Amino acid sequence: MHRGRNGYIGATLELWEFFSRNIAKIEAAYDAGDYEWLSRQLSPLVKAIAKDMNWEFGPYHHPDRTFVLSPTIRENLPVSRAGVANAPSLPGWFFEPAKPAKDLLSLVFDAEGASICPDDWRYRLTSYNDGEFVDIEIFYESSTAPPTAHVQTFCELAVEAVLGEALRLDRVGYLKPSLVEDVSVVENASEIRYLKKHLDEVLVPVE
Repeated sequence: MHRGRNGYIGATLELWEFFSRNIAKIEAAYDAGDYEWLSRQLSPLVKAIAKDMNWEFGPYHHPDRTFVLSPTIRENLPVSRAGVANAPSLPGWFFEPAKPAKDLLSLVFDAEGASICPDDWRYRLTSYNDGEFVDIEIFYESSTAPPTAHVQTFCELAVEAVLGEALRLDRVGYLKPSLVEDVSVVENASEIRYLKKHLDEVLVPVE
């Protein structure tokens, strides 16, 4: 956490007050795809809560609009969860304390000037402390490899898409990317779409 308790709670309340007061403008900007206006209005308020925190809109698994208060780093998870617990009740809106899992099939990531589809990537887990957390090795071939300078970023995006942001931050330690000639011959490696189900079996519940 980057601010004292009163600091981040006060900043969170300012965000929700702005959201409630300007909901019609926010909805209009969202529907029009005016993310420049949304960024000007919302980013300073979100960064006032914690400097590494971000935000995102999307329908996700809800039919209506969703606003995500994205923690970005593990230390911000308690802040984003506490913040969303105080979110306003607005018709047609859902508020999330981290980016939800996405449907990975045919999901394309556009970042750092490149587009990558990780559907054919594979992974291998190493569990620690009897299922307290895991490290993940990611395997991909040259045909689906991310740009060399941004390998870690794309691996984080892929794992986050499958698991959701909170689970990635809370229970995943190190991500190790590996370029291989043929992913199908890597021992004990599974298709990345099974990662969430695998972690549900491996990780012990947090009390």
